[in-house]
Amino acid sequence: MLKFIYTAFTADGREARGVIDASNDIEARRLLKAKGFRVSVLKAAKGGETSTASSGLSLFRAKIDYERLFSDLAVLMNAGLGFDQSLQAMTADTSAKTNQQFAVTLLNRLSSGSSPSQALANAEGLRPDVVALVASGERSGRLGQVFSVLSAEMEKQNVQKRAFVEATVYPCFLLFIMFCALMVITFVLVPAIAPIFESSGREPPMIIAVLSVVRSILSAPETLIALVLAFAALAGLWLTKRPLINAALSRAILRLPIVGALIRKAGLARYLQSLALLLENGVPMGNALSLSAECCPVASYRKPLLSVCDTVISGKRLPDAFLAARIFPAGIVSLAAVGDEVNNLPAVLRKAAGIMQSEAQRALDRLLALMTPAITILLGFLVGGLVISVMTALLGINELSMQ
Repeated sequence: MLKFIYTAFTADGREARGVIDASNDIEARRLLKAKGFRVSVLKAAKGGETSTASSGLSLFRAKIDYERLFSDLAVLMNAGLGFDQSLQAMTADTSAKTNQQFAVTLLNRLSSGSSPSQALANAEGLRPDVVALVASGERSGRLGQVFSVLSAEMEKQNVQKRAFVEATVYPCFLLFIMFCALMVITFVLVPAIAPIFESSGREPPMIIAVLSVVRSILSAPETLIALVLAFAALAGLWLTKRPLINAALSRAILRLPIVGALIRKAGLARYLQSLALLLENGVPMGNALSLSAECCPVASYRKPLLSVCDTVISGKRLPDAFLAARIFPAGIVSLAAVGDEVNNLPAVLRKAAGIMQSEAQRALDRLLALMTPAITILLGFLVGGLVISVMTALLGINELSMQ
């Protein structure tokens, strides 16, 4: 039996922390759920090694290339090597130092009696659904195939992330230039021009007056004190009520035009993709629904998605649970009904995930296509308005000097 340190929330929203004994993380989650807990964090450890193992791993976990790790494991295991033999071969690869160190760590955990899924459960950079897939590969004897699937999925997600970053670089650069221009004008140009109009008793141009008021507010000590207090209050709330704040922010963002629809579709696509992958590899329906819900990036959707799990466990069909959750489009519910009728839910759910992902990508493309010209036009209006304002101010100064 392994010890699992957990952070969970009760039905009334109180935080609970403790340690539970279970054979694997799936059983630990099931036991905690039976007690009425909603699991937020679950870490597995062997005896008293929790703090040292996690802290040692946290120093380099963000740099571990899991896509390459699973790809190498898939190639080696599909060639006939065992999991431990594959890790032993990877320890000789000096081209990826962090993966090499991680392979040594996994070998040490295997030698202490852990299974592959239990060894990977201690890696904080891995999502719970990934560990569950590895556990399903152990039970079915298809561990090499599972690693192939994981590597392909991670490669696809990394490609999407890189495409998003590349597409947002230019709009973010324009926003940065606009912010810098505003700061220079507000704190350099305005203080040099405003006193001339004040001394002559004439009204300054509107933009100069507005920026002068903004500079006064931002320069006041009271503003700095208020910002520090607000930041401290937000930090305190974040530490004590983080799940509630995440859910509130998520609900607010989902109400935004264009952006809200994009996030909704991307979140549901991730959920359906994880669910299809888990079911394809033999994970039981209840565990698959629970793990997929916890991996959904939209915080406000996790509660209705967990209710889908409860509804299915109570004996209802998955399409009925989707419909009761009221967050899935009608087309996705219909696809789930077809998949349930033909007894091929994983393939249909993967198709549904592809549809949602395509819609999210189209929404993102439209947003980025609108964002760049919108920022450019806004920057043009800002610069043009400031130039006109400055020219008006210079003409006013000239008139004052001639009087």
